Amino acid sequence: MRKREFRQLPDEKSRATFKRKHTYFEQFHFNKQTKRQKWVSRETETKTLTLKPQPLPNVPFLNRFHSVRPCSSSLSRWQKNMQRRSNSSHSKAYRKWVFSSYDCSNYKDKVVIVSYNILGVGNVAKHPDLYLNVPKKFLEWDRRKDLICEEVNCYNANILCFQEVDRFKDLDNLLRKGGFKGVYKVRTGDACDGCALFWKEKMFTLLHEENIEFQDFGLRNNVAQLCVLKMNQHQSGSDSHAKPSKIKAVQSRSLVVGNIHVLFNPKRGDIKLGQVRLFLEKAYELSQQWGSIPVILVGDFNSIPQSAIYQFLASSEKDFWAFRICITGQRNQSSK
Repeated sequence: MRKREFRQLPDEKSRATFKRKHTYFEQFHFNKQTKRQKWVSRETETKTLTLKPQPLPNVPFLNRFHSVRPCSSSLSRWQKNMQRRSNSSHSKAYRKWVFSSYDCSNYKDKVVIVSYNILGVGNVAKHPDLYLNVPKKFLEWDRRKDLICEEVNCYNANILCFQEVDRFKDLDNLLRKGGFKGVYKVRTGDACDGCALFWKEKMFTLLHEENIEFQDFGLRNNVAQLCVLKMNQHQSGSDSHAKPSKIKAVQSRSLVVGNIHVLFNPKRGDIKLGQVRLFLEKAYELSQQWGSIPVILVGDFNSIPQSAIYQFLASSEKDFWAFRICITGQRNQSSK
């Protein structure tokens, strides 16, 4: 039998040896088909290679919602199938950005508003079955509250709107360090969470605050916030509870900000529609009272872009007779 000769490997303590070994095992892993391929990989193990990590995709800082996907060669067949399903479902519910048609070049004031459903601590405790695959440390409030503030600080926001807030004092204490001031409205009924709205105290002054308790209209225990904020000029202070009679002095630099958490239940689209309609109506009335000032509405609407409720919210008109059987925000509904 012919005897094969092997080259002597360098000293294991050298750095080059580590790289050669690393190269050998990688080549051995991807060449399992024939013995000849294994033999070739063994013969090439004495080559000195410099391994460079694969660079991550260049994600723009301003768009923090781009997903960074791993290299396709490192994914298993099951992972690739799940990725395809995720991509297909994501494309169906893709949210297209719509830009205003108005010419805003003459306006110097810029406002950045951030809205987040931050997941109430009580809701985590009530529904542990929804978070079985989430490590407990990621659900701990002491850890999450700091990460929430760290996240929103990246956007350099002027106004913050949160939903599912049941630790308002903690958020208020942390955000005050960043110059924010806020108001809070808890849900009615047995729930312990609510909506919170914060603004930069140096930039805005609260002129008026109004809350909506939907139970007063037979629309469950959800709530909404509506605030009239005046943009400060040269950081000058003003009365935080001014009356609508003073609208002439503030109408050009004031705006209505609304924050809402709409009912989740997919089977009660009628309740959702009632909440959204009332929210729009109250915001419009408040805008007119203060001199037709701009309105910005944010929140967790529990509705995808293709739903009838979302389309109603975007256009203020919709033929709901086509959805008389079931109106929901979590399903793709288009009129025939």
